[in-house]
Amino acid sequence: MQKLTIIERQLNRISNKTKLLEKQSNKFSWYRLASIIIALVFGVLALIYSSNLLAGIAIGIVLFIFGTLSFFHGRIKNAISRFEKLFFIYTLNKNRLGLNWNEIPESNFNADGKHPYGFDLDIYGTASLLRLIDQTTTLSASKRLSDWLLQPGLEPEEILERQHFVKALKKKTTLRNRILLFGLSVKSTLQKTDTTILQNWFKNNKIKISGWYNALVSVTAIFNIALFLLHQVQWLKAYWIYTFLFYIVLHLVGQLKINALFSGIFNLADDIRRYERILHYIEQFHFQATSSLSNLVKKIQDKDSRPSKQLKRLNMLISAIGLRMNPVMAVILNVAVPWDYFIAGMLQKRIPHLNTALNEWLDEFVTLDAFSSLAQFAWLHDNYTFPQINPNLETQPDFEAASIGHPLLHSQNRKSNTFKIDKNNHLTLITGSNMSGKSTFLRTIGLNLVLAYAGAPVCAEKLNTKIFRIQSCIRISDSLSEGLSYFYAEVRRLKQILNAIDENNSLPVLFLVDEIFKGTNNRERLIGSRAYIKELSKKSAIGIISTHDLELAHLDREISNLQNFHFKEDIVNGKMHFDYTINVGPSPTTNALKIMELEGLPVDKKHNTVVS
Repeated sequence: MQKLTIIERQLNRISNKTKLLEKQSNKFSWYRLASIIIALVFGVLALIYSSNLLAGIAIGIVLFIFGTLSFFHGRIKNAISRFEKLFFIYTLNKNRLGLNWNEIPESNFNADGKHPYGFDLDIYGTASLLRLIDQTTTLSASKRLSDWLLQPGLEPEEILERQHFVKALKKKTTLRNRILLFGLSVKSTLQKTDTTILQNWFKNNKIKISGWYNALVSVTAIFNIALFLLHQVQWLKAYWIYTFLFYIVLHLVGQLKINALFSGIFNLADDIRRYERILHYIEQFHFQATSSLSNLVKKIQDKDSRPSKQLKRLNMLISAIGLRMNPVMAVILNVAVPWDYFIAGMLQKRIPHLNTALNEWLDEFVTLDAFSSLAQFAWLHDNYTFPQINPNLETQPDFEAASIGHPLLHSQNRKSNTFKIDKNNHLTLITGSNMSGKSTFLRTIGLNLVLAYAGAPVCAEKLNTKIFRIQSCIRISDSLSEGLSYFYAEVRRLKQILNAIDENNSLPVLFLVDEIFKGTNNRERLIGSRAYIKELSKKSAIGIISTHDLELAHLDREISNLQNFHFKEDIVNGKMHFDYTINVGPSPTTNALKIMELEGLPVDKKHNTVVS
């Protein structure tokens, strides 16, 4: 069954269930209204017949029924809210599968335009890989996910471990949905929380109320109560007034610190409650003992630490703090006993432990959150495969892909190709006409390598690859702020590729260069391209270069490790037709003049020039 069909069935099921619950909710609203009316009727009858006892009993029964109805009505409303959020989740899945970019939340991440491949390969941006994959619920997880795509793990063991996590989470749809529900716990939109705010508060909290001062306030309060009681039985004069005044002074002296401490943690109350709920769910979630996922959340599932229990205690303290946020309640609570100091003391005891433990719990959750996004991507694309990562491919091709396609193109518009780079042909030169698919093919190779190194499945029937440092020169733009022309910006990027190859690094470079030196004239472009390609052929790197210059295809006579491929086009009924299939050998045709002619520009066919 196709994934889209599964999603649409789920949407129909959720919609029908929501409608049923809404009908039940409406009935409970009427039941509650009826119970109030009945209570009022009994009240009126009590006034008429002066039967207070009977009316009181009846009203009590009705109010009990009202409370019971309210309880179950609340549960129905919560269920409706959950189903509405699930509907949003599956609608989002449908939009991601259909590449409906306007309906997919934008990523919070903005990368450096000078990244070796991020801008060229559409890792970030409007219609980007990160936007397609990123379903994280926390900013930290979004950052971690972007790091995996932009700064991939370059150790085979790390990549294989990521694959294990993604494969395991792909089967845990309920867990993934619960994590997404955590992100939707405020409103029906993915609102990412910032875990660092909570972590930084515990880390940077410098407010200290000394134990001796806390003890002094407490002892003064006890003396004050004792003196007051002795005065009430007339054993002593009103000495309690003096101790009470002293108690007030002590209390007020520490209020600045108390208020700063309480307001800081109280502002984080909503986040703490949300983390308590999701961590409690993960604590209780059953993973097989041998599952790699159990190691991923071992701190959260540690029975001795019980993070949700500790956060629940913290929430109880925050609730106690909330009581004194009302000025009247603050006076009532503190007039006899040092309520503020008692709560502050308990809070200060927990801060050092939570400072360490919270970082561990949230770090595990952030990692789980990031892997959950990759697993959701894998679940949506069942036809994608996990690549084989081999650090030593001396007897195999450096890069081999069967039916590899562009993951950011809809499956109906995507053209897959089979392609291989082996040790005898490290350089690939692709020639072809405008719009024939050269740039898309370069991005296809690069994007699937990025997915592979992140631990995700790739848009291919098979992918067997070495680990490379990816460098690209595909999308170049001039820079007014830096005073760079298009051509100079391209030259700098090509130099960056050479520098990366020459770095003292055990991992080889895989480069992707589109339309080399297209920012200059034909003569100098050809001279510069020949020199650059010859230089690349001498280095320990592999890569693909696309070009319009058919003369460069003759370099295979001078460079033994260069292979030629091309994309071609046909004219069908006066229209340009592309099959986007890569073919062996140099391009036999060009199409620039054909495009000009088809669009109505005057063309001198005899001299192959545009008539001015």
